[in-house]
Amino acid sequence: MKLFNKKKPLKPSQPNSSPTPTVPPWQLQSNGMALPRPQLSDLYVEMTKDSMIQTALTIKSLGVLASGWNLTGPDEVTTFVREAFSRMQGSIYTVLQNAMDAFVHGWSVQEISFRADSGRWWIDSIKPKDPRLFALEIDEYETPKGLKLTLPGEDERTFPLDQFVIYRHRGGYGRPYGASDLDAAVPHFREKKRLMDAWRQHLEKFASPTLLAKFGKGATNEDQVAMLRSLEALAKNSAIVFPDDFDVTPLGDRNSASQGFMDAIEFHNREIARAIVGQTLTTSEGGRVGSLAMGRVHLQVFLLQLEAIRRDLADTVVNEQIIKPLVSLNFGAVDLPRFEFEPTPLSVFVTGQI
Repeated sequence: MKLFNKKKPLKPSQPNSSPTPTVPPWQLQSNGMALPRPQLSDLYVEMTKDSMIQTALTIKSLGVLASGWNLTGPDEVTTFVREAFSRMQGSIYTVLQNAMDAFVHGWSVQEISFRADSGRWWIDSIKPKDPRLFALEIDEYETPKGLKLTLPGEDERTFPLDQFVIYRHRGGYGRPYGASDLDAAVPHFREKKRLMDAWRQHLEKFASPTLLAKFGKGATNEDQVAMLRSLEALAKNSAIVFPDDFDVTPLGDRNSASQGFMDAIEFHNREIARAIVGQTLTTSEGGRVGSLAMGRVHLQVFLLQLEAIRRDLADTVVNEQIIKPLVSLNFGAVDLPRFEFEPTPLSVFVTGQI
């Protein structure tokens, strides 16, 4: 029995009979139409060039792949799948690495191709594609049915889903494209850019600070003008000579102003790291007493996150979209091998030590 039955189409309402309900734009185009691609993808690409974001994403993806993996299942089929993995271009780790591009865009798209050899079908390659060029096509139940490809200067083309390996990161209701880890980092990235620009302007202005010259009552107008010209030309000269009755000092405290910029930028870096890896002490040093104990807790939180991502990648990418069609092409309806990452020892979550 279906929990949700297909609703009958509503009759068109009369003009001005009732206000138009407010619904998300992706729902307005859900009846077999291509969903609009996220509008922040270009910004996400720019964000990956930020040193903190690049470091956090690298730590997260390498942490996922740091674990080994196993195949379990019927001997003949499992042996074949292992051989297929060894024959294809790249490796299964390469496929998983490319799938984790979804950390940035919310989803990733890879094209899978097969080739026939010795009476079997083998995986030829699984190549990553730019998700910004694709849009999902879904039915009235919000289930993806196909992909639409749009290239500049070419007509739009539609492809079946089984030609691709698609990974949706943190997908769910209302998120057919998944959710990017950079969503929560966007305001901090933008504010950090503004701070960097302001700090740069501050340094340009105060690297050669405004100089204040004090002189005694006996200084003539000619002496004062000569001193002013010397100070104005100081940026081009390495030294000046002036009498004892002149006192020259810079205006403003450059160090305290720069420290304020550094503290603000460091705050936004911590929030960016928290948005991507769930904590901060794997990307920065602790600055308080007890940082070792805090570091262990942060490591445990990070490992829990990695475990969840590994299970998701194993189930939705490798088992469902790679092993299942490969075995079906060669053996038909048989028990499927299972790809699994080696679990993290429970002692790590107790001691915080790997």
